[in-house]
Amino acid sequence: MALKVLSGLDVSKQVYIQLIQKISFLRSKNVVPGLAVVLVGNNSASEIYVRSKTKKFKDLKLHSATIKVDSSVSEDKLIQIIDELNNDQKYHGILVQLPLPDHIDKNNVINSIDPKKDVDGFHPENAGLLSIGKPRFIPCTPKGIIRLLKFYNLSLNGQHVVVIGRSNLVGRPISILTSSSGEMLNATTTICHSRTKDLSSYTK
Repeated sequence: MALKVLSGLDVSKQVYIQLIQKISFLRSKNVVPGLAVVLVGNNSASEIYVRSKTKKFKDLKLHSATIKVDSSVSEDKLIQIIDELNNDQKYHGILVQLPLPDHIDKNNVINSIDPKKDVDGFHPENAGLLSIGKPRFIPCTPKGIIRLLKFYNLSLNGQHVVVIGRSNLVGRPISILTSSSGEMLNATTTICHSRTKDLSSYTK
């Protein structure tokens, strides 16, 4: 089978063209999309990721703010910050950058985000909507994978897809998406993980 390189850069160019049109429409209604990013501690990888998002918002002339808090912050204090953002009309989306320090239960933090502002799609309400085929927000990596496949007109219809990993961030949502009904989807999907026996028999 011939090698085919799928370029995320080419896909992103198309995505931003569509976004600019949507942003222009919102501006005509006096709406400027706003994103609040909560960054806990000094994880260098997280800081790079957040800076990239902030720069893109600035390029698109959108409103964004990064709320940096010390790694020693208590769970209650972090949830209080999120609650304030839930009630702040300037922000349409809230993103808490993972991972969080060990003393904080990430599920409690995720659950405290207003589901309608949970742009990561991790809140149980949004995960449930995805599972029944009516997604409000889709986690970004799975959504990017599907956009990549559609851009290159690669149909999964009737194909067998193997997903390695069952995390709520990537593995589980991409398994739901690939097996969903819809244009170019409809795959038979198998999830493999650390307890899967004879992994290579699936990946072959």
